[in-house]
Amino acid sequence: MATVYGGVEGGGTHSKAVLVAADGRILAETEGASTNHWLVGVDRCLEVINDMVQRAKEQAGLNPSAPLGSLVGCGGWGHMMGDEGSGFWIAHLAVKTVFDAKDKLVAPPHDVTHVQKAMEEYFQVSDLMGMLPHLYRDFQKPHFAGFCKKLAEGAEAGDALCQYVFAEAGRVLANHIKAILPAAQEVLLGHALGLPILCVGSVWNSWELLKPGFTEALSNLASTNTFKGRFKGYRLMSLQQSSGLGGAFLGARNIGDTIRLDYTANVKIFYQHMFT
Repeated sequence: MATVYGGVEGGGTHSKAVLVAADGRILAETEGASTNHWLVGVDRCLEVINDMVQRAKEQAGLNPSAPLGSLVGCGGWGHMMGDEGSGFWIAHLAVKTVFDAKDKLVAPPHDVTHVQKAMEEYFQVSDLMGMLPHLYRDFQKPHFAGFCKKLAEGAEAGDALCQYVFAEAGRVLANHIKAILPAAQEVLLGHALGLPILCVGSVWNSWELLKPGFTEALSNLASTNTFKGRFKGYRLMSLQQSSGLGGAFLGARNIGDTIRLDYTANVKIFYQHMFT
């Protein structure tokens, strides 16, 4: 699709929005009320501008709900502030559950015997005190996160607590989607193949363990008054190429060149669900 440019003429009584093609042709022109924020307030000003632009897009034959290319974020703040759902987070939740159970601070959701034994074997300790160097003085995040693999083995073998921590990880990963979904364009929410979700990170290799919590959380979200009938479904995709390919594409675009990419070959759908 050709690039379209827009402009707004603000006014105290009337305002205008114009969409222009790259060759200078005026594609659409709409009018609206006052956009003087000193008179009507910032919120009302934004409402009027948005209304004019949406009407102009419809007048120009553009899809008013097409994705705008904007970014909305949630999480990704590192293990100290927000690494929820990661391998480290899963390992930490399991270890913390053992600590809390032994301290009788919080009753565990399931028996901790298997997880405690796996923890002692993995970290080569014999009690909780032995864990402290691994948690503080000698803390190494990659090594600590590696305990997640042992928990995955326990979950696959049927240990209830191991299965629980992975289900919780799936639930909290889905909550990241819940946080940003209100900003998603309608064309994505109602896509015939479902909302595209790109899943990056080794934790997704344990999808079958994450699945119970993840799918339950999104099903609950889809049944809310806000998203019922709008959030049609979702598809989880894994990268088939290095994300560096995208970097090369952006680099080429930055110098005015174009790389032709087969986008369908870059990802693989490993799970898809549509809400009825």
